[in-house]
Amino acid sequence: METHPKLAEERSDLVVEGMHCASCVTRIERSLKRVDGVTDASVNLATGHATVKYDPAVLGPEALINAVVKAGYGASLVLENEPETGNTGEHLAPLFNLVGSAVLAVPILAISMAWPNRPLWLNTVLAICAFVVVFGFGREFFAGAYSAAKAGGSATMDTLIALGSSSAYFFSLYQFLVLDSHELYFDTASTIVTLILLGRWLEARAKSRAVGTIKSLVALAPKTALKVTAGGEELEVSISQIVPGDLVKVRPGEKIATDGIVVDGQSSVDESLLTGEALPVEKIKGSVVTGGTVNGTGSLLFRATATGSQTVLAHMVRLVQDAQGSKAPVQRLADRVSAVFVPTVVIIAGLTFAIRLLILHQPAAVCLVPAVAVLVIACPCALGLATPTAIMVGTGRGAGLGILIKNGEALERAHNINRVVLDKTGTVTMGKPVLTDAVPAEGFTAQELRIIAASAEKNSEHPLASAIVAGAANDGELWTIDSFSSTPGAGIEVVANGRRIVVGQPELLAANNAIVPQGVYRLGEQLEQAGKTTVYVALDGTFAGTLAVADTLRPEAAEAIAALQKLGVQVDLLSGDSKRVAVAVATEAGISNVQAQVKPHEKSAVIKSLQEQGFVVAMVGDGVNDAPALAQADLGVAMGGATDVAMEAADVTLMRADLRGVSGALILSRAAMRIIRQNLFWAFIFNVIGIPLAATGRLNPMIAAFAMSMSSVTVVSNSLRLRNVKLVG
Repeated sequence: METHPKLAEERSDLVVEGMHCASCVTRIERSLKRVDGVTDASVNLATGHATVKYDPAVLGPEALINAVVKAGYGASLVLENEPETGNTGEHLAPLFNLVGSAVLAVPILAISMAWPNRPLWLNTVLAICAFVVVFGFGREFFAGAYSAAKAGGSATMDTLIALGSSSAYFFSLYQFLVLDSHELYFDTASTIVTLILLGRWLEARAKSRAVGTIKSLVALAPKTALKVTAGGEELEVSISQIVPGDLVKVRPGEKIATDGIVVDGQSSVDESLLTGEALPVEKIKGSVVTGGTVNGTGSLLFRATATGSQTVLAHMVRLVQDAQGSKAPVQRLADRVSAVFVPTVVIIAGLTFAIRLLILHQPAAVCLVPAVAVLVIACPCALGLATPTAIMVGTGRGAGLGILIKNGEALERAHNINRVVLDKTGTVTMGKPVLTDAVPAEGFTAQELRIIAASAEKNSEHPLASAIVAGAANDGELWTIDSFSSTPGAGIEVVANGRRIVVGQPELLAANNAIVPQGVYRLGEQLEQAGKTTVYVALDGTFAGTLAVADTLRPEAAEAIAALQKLGVQVDLLSGDSKRVAVAVATEAGISNVQAQVKPHEKSAVIKSLQEQGFVVAMVGDGVNDAPALAQADLGVAMGGATDVAMEAADVTLMRADLRGVSGALILSRAAMRIIRQNLFWAFIFNVIGIPLAATGRLNPMIAAFAMSMSSVTVVSNSLRLRNVKLVG
């Protein structure tokens, strides 16, 4: 059998203009997927955004734009480094039409209600004014309906509005000009258009609020930077002129131009909009700074490490944009319904008119009112907005707190999580050993013990040595080393300031005539049972004391695990360390399920085993060796500071190294799914109840138009409640 190499795949993002309902989304997706070379296409009504994957050897972005135009809509390509932020000014476009329509529609309605038997000239004025409202200020409905019909004979919400308003208008015109009747519905036609324009304006304003997170992130990026030349000259240049390796200065209160490493200066930096961390972070020489964060009171000189689309901020914008433009599996039902929704409504309206006219023998004027009400009460908009607006607001809320959710599917999966597996090192613990205990022998102080040990260890590259030296950083000046020797697995022997220092195991101390007291052995056992590594110190043949080094628990770990358990989630600790160390850490953190001595390649097998037992599993890790387990899990969560490989494999990235973000992600997911279900219920029940009421004549078309407009506004407003959801941490 002949095999073919996998085709290269590229992605393009398009801004789509003119979408108003779920039927629009379905038609654009269908049009894009029909293009030869397109492998996938997803259109989001809430963001006005289309994401298309395709084979670049077969077609280019121009073909994608043409496909959208052929479907009856406008489209433009989102260029790299110019992230599309949603139609945030969209509410300004219909405002003019709304005001103009209202100025004419209100008098038409008032005159029609107050003056039933109007003279000919006044009816003529009403007919002209209604024409301006329906076909002038409401022209977008007819343009949309025409484009849909021309593109393939399909129908959208614009079709329903155009049919409803024009039917009322032309029937009234016929009654007025031919039959000389006073059964006129110019007020109905103009009021329908005005109320729906009002609904679209309110909906656009609400959607504008929903995309506020991306706007906030994009606004973080400064336009200029203070570049420092090799000669020390400071030049203010465009941010596009900064390249990796350039020296950049940031003054107090300014935004940091791009990612980099501090080479001089000291300050505190507000990173809250990136990480959700409220407290400023201290920055000194060697500290990493991130573009878009705000410098505090000191000046910093840093060397740029990433610019443009490679910065953390740009990466965040892309992740949030992707998430807000994605679909959740729960949306499939609404998509299937929307595909047949509008044609079904048109048929119901036609049957309503026909049954009343031909079977019930009602006058045409009486038959028209419920038929028009059916057309304008139906609301595919609410169906189309129910899921994407909740995803957009939910992922935006998470991003504002430093919780980056990759897509709508991950947001949906997270709400079912009932088991969380935590990698130990760097996730539950800080990821680097620190000096936790210094117990001096008689005749020594703790400070002296630390200085002696640190003086011996200062030239060692062992991780325990670094912890001991760091632990003595504030104790005083270290001694000068005269000679150094190391015995692997036993310790070191050093001569410093003319005195002999031994740091290591009791056997090495004994070989240097320093005996560890029996009581100290018992102390060492207690420290090791607590998951710590002990070393012993001798000076000139005299036992000086005991030191303990451990990878300490994160300060928030116990609180974070308690929060997960409160949510009804079982928590496991996964570690490659010995069972003694793993159990000690788990006990301190409040975890009862411990799996120790797990090799890196075995982690994904542990996740798979839990899944086979029926658990929906989230894996939380930070290293390269966690990537397979993160990919295997139902939900992969990468901790702040995680490797790029781990972040790529994860569904959720915590920008801040804070375990409480895990429970925050689960709470956000549960809240988002609750909102989505409410939205879908409202959208479905509105149509299930509203269409029969309209068909049976129990809804005036004007009330139906107002109800339809408000249904979309209600769905978007309900989604906006996610902006205020309380997250743990």
